[in-house]
Amino acid sequence: MASPLSFKQLLAQILDAVDASGWQALILDSSKPFRLRLFRSNEKGFDVCIYIWNCTHGGSAARAKNEYRIQLTGVVPSAGLGETTLLLGWHSGYEVFVGFDIQKHDEQSSQSPSIQVKEETLQDAHSRAFSIHHRQNGEIAVAFRSEFLVEYALNAASLHLTGKAAINDMSLLNNLDMLTETQITKVKNQERQIILSQIARKYRTADFRKRVLGAYEHRCAACGIQLKLIDAAHIIPVAAATSTDETQNGIALCKLHHTAFDRNLLSFDEKYKIEISNAEVSRLAAENLVGGLKKFKQHLRTAIILPNDRRDYPLPQYIAEARKVRHWIQD
Repeated sequence: MASPLSFKQLLAQILDAVDASGWQALILDSSKPFRLRLFRSNEKGFDVCIYIWNCTHGGSAARAKNEYRIQLTGVVPSAGLGETTLLLGWHSGYEVFVGFDIQKHDEQSSQSPSIQVKEETLQDAHSRAFSIHHRQNGEIAVAFRSEFLVEYALNAASLHLTGKAAINDMSLLNNLDMLTETQITKVKNQERQIILSQIARKYRTADFRKRVLGAYEHRCAACGIQLKLIDAAHIIPVAAATSTDETQNGIALCKLHHTAFDRNLLSFDEKYKIEISNAEVSRLAAENLVGGLKKFKQHLRTAIILPNDRRDYPLPQYIAEARKVRHWIQD
């Protein structure tokens, strides 16, 4: 059984989850509750206030074996004005968050305040990414894996909506691995349809990323570095009709070589040999933008690093198609 996290470890877990979500965080306040500003690229982002406790079985032997809870100690949760407020639990064993409706626990204070969740909800989130559970008191509990933290924060109010239609719609997230566009388009409420579409897309992206980075051991196939600077890149770009989310259409690249690959400065052929586009170099030279080219070439391997499992190798037909749709020109 994994040990509960300390105060500092809970903050570190949140920051790791923000990163896994594809966002960045500025720490506005590291005391409890944590206050962060979440943002991407040059976007301003949004502020979030996070109350979080370990989700454990706790209590006496009389407590049901499948009943877990967060114990609201140290600070009374309060829904702040002008900011997104989250009320979360973290289960170290299943490595999932569980979110509760802050509006239903605003200023909740008693001798031993706690909020319960069934173990099955945590298990389902661990194996299926998301789990929507209708608690006996009418509240909706939402459990999810780390890479969905920001999606949860952006849509928490809608995810916790009660009412038969809302619950039925959002319960589609319980089967993200099988959720289809047809099912999503049948949802009559437009806001919920958009949320479902966004989370389903994130699930596919996160699944692809996990498989590709795992296949390449989180190492750039072009230069070999790790350092948590690695992206899962599509060989045939997502925008192309022929693209696929198969692992064989993915390659792990560091930020620099991912950009070079997308801009047709770098590519690799069907025999996995790395190539530099002389045509692109000439274009850059005409703009006096070839500084560092020699070092750039020196850090490249002769051929891309390949996964340990041959079944994950980039398919030659995908490489050929990618060079076609990307309009690769070497000379």
